[in-house]
Order: sequence, then structure tokens, then C-alpha cells
Amino acid sequence: MLTVLADENIANIDDYLHHHDIKVIKLKGRDINRDALLAHQPDALFIRSVTQVSAANLGELSALPLKFIGSATIGTDHVDTDFLAQHGISFSNAAGCSKHSVAQYVITAILHTYPSYRSTPIRLGIIGLGNIGSTLADYAKKLGWQVVGFDPFLPPSDINTLDFQSVLNCDAISIHTPLTRTGTHPTFNLINADTLAQMQPNALLINTARGEIIDEAALLGDIARTHRKVILDVFPSEPAISTPLMDALHLTTSHIAGYTLEGKLRGTDMIYQAFCQSFGITPIQKFEPLLPPNPYRFDDLIHQLGGSDTDRAVLAQFYDIAKDDTSLRAVCTDMGVQGADFDYLRKTYQLRREWL
Repeated sequence: MLTVLADENIANIDDYLHHHDIKVIKLKGRDINRDALLAHQPDALFIRSVTQVSAANLGELSALPLKFIGSATIGTDHVDTDFLAQHGISFSNAAGCSKHSVAQYVITAILHTYPSYRSTPIRLGIIGLGNIGSTLADYAKKLGWQVVGFDPFLPPSDINTLDFQSVLNCDAISIHTPLTRTGTHPTFNLINADTLAQMQPNALLINTARGEIIDEAALLGDIARTHRKVILDVFPSEPAISTPLMDALHLTTSHIAGYTLEGKLRGTDMIYQAFCQSFGITPIQKFEPLLPPNPYRFDDLIHQLGGSDTDRAVLAQFYDIAKDDTSLRAVCTDMGVQGADFDYLRKTYQLRREWL
């Protein structure tokens, strides 16, 4: 019998693994560490971004039966893949699992902030044109927006101008890059005092990628100077958030941009498939049977929007982003948002539906 140690918040984990002769042990993601590995001796880990996979957190692995780690996330900055390769451990993540979820979050955030953008086409700048960035571009085009992108790791295209300055000159700027600290184009503090100064003062800035891509001190200075509207779903000191940052933001949510039923379930499905392949197991559970009927259509949303403030009520029927903003602000005190409160909001979040 195989043993799988899993983050308790991975969607439908029991639906996928109960078909097999597998012992499943579930813990809080932040509690998956060296002590947990020693206590439970897992053959595989199913994790999310809150679990750090590194020598510092997991220690020496050669004496353990661990052979596979699957992360039900798009990002991989929480995983030291070189560390895993040194120990012969296979790794798989769920690239693209929530690309529609995050792209729809960004569209909602923009139209909630500026309903007039539905009838007044804008220039949307996208930093990073991978799974999420390219999906967002597709939605934006359907709205009649002009899309300007920057991704130095992809070839030039009608979207990818390879001109960072052009993106900074847009009406709305959305970040969709991994967090990197080395290489030719590191993204740590990519948005800093210099890049903020190059943006139009009224340009909307949205970050759903990783918090440390933005320099918090520089951002606070910029907002104080320009009164820029900024929307963050991720934060430099996550899961904690400072009170000054919370107070300065136009909209703020608890790292739930990708939290749709489809996105979460797709993430589980993708690492389940990789797990089965790694251990020579025949997959049994399918993705589609676990989804209830979905009444939400993007075309319906477009047709209902008229470009006025009443659009916020229409948007809320598809995704009530203001409700998520209110929930996070409700747990902010003079000491800011505490990590435990942030994690609780994510754990108890009522998953919304993707638009078809």
C-alpha cells in the first residue's frame, strides 16, 4: 500500500485516491515539513503553494520512501526542483489549471473598478504571456480592448511586443509572471519606484502572481503620490499583510484569484494523473463527472454589460469581487492581517464557478 501525505485543502483528493489501495494522510499545508515526513513516511506528497519544498523545510530525504511530489498549483517558486532532482524525486505541478479563473478575476476587477471600460476600449498591458497571461489576452480581445504584452521568454507576436515600456504606458497593467530572483530577467521587485514612475498616474495596477514581484515600500509611496488604484490578490509578506498596505489598496483579496471549482479540481486532476504515471497506476477518476452543471457564460456577461455603474450588480452575479474584498478587510486590525486569519479565509472560501 502506498502512503500519500496531502494538504487538507486540495480539492476532491478523496474522490481521486479512494479508488486505489492508498493510505491518505491530510495535514495543513504549512505543517508538511521534516517532522511530518519522518512521522508518516509517505511515498508521495500532494501540496499547494504554502508548503515549502527545500532542504531547509524537509531536510535530508534519502532515507525516506518519498518518490513523488505533486503541487496543485501553477507556480513553482515554493519548490526547489534541483533539491528534488538530487534525491531522485519526481515533481509535477498543475500548469494552467486556473488560467481561466485568474483571467476572469482580472476582467472582473477591471470592470468593477471602471465600468466605462466596457464601452470605451482600453489598452491592457500584460506582463507575462504564459498560460494565464495569454488567456487573459483572449478575454480582453473579446471585449474589444487593445492588448500589449511583454514576455522576454517568448517570441515576438501581435501581442508580445518585447517592449516593457509599452506595457507600462497602458491604462491597466496586470502581472502574470513567476517569482524569480536570478537569471536574465528576474521578477523580484520588478515593480519598483522606477517602473511605477514610468506608469501613467491613473493606470490601474493588478497583481495576481506573486507578492514579492512588487516592492511594497515603493508601491505605498507611489499610491500616496499619484492616488493610483491598485488591486492585489497576493502580498509581499503573505500570509501577513500590513495595515498601511491594506488601507492603500482599491481592492484586496486573499490569494483566491484562482479559486474556482473548475480551477481547484483541475489542479487535483493534473497531479493525480502525474502521480498515477509515476507509480504505474491506472487512473480511474475522471474530471468531468465531479462538476455540477454550470450556468455562467462569458458571452452572456458581455451582452448584459452596458458600460455604466449598474454593471457592478451584473458582474456580482458572475463573481462578487467586492464581497471578497470586504471579507479580507474585516480581519484587518491595527496590527494588519494575521497569517492565521488569511489562511482561514482561503480554507473556508466558497469556490465560485468559471465562465464558459
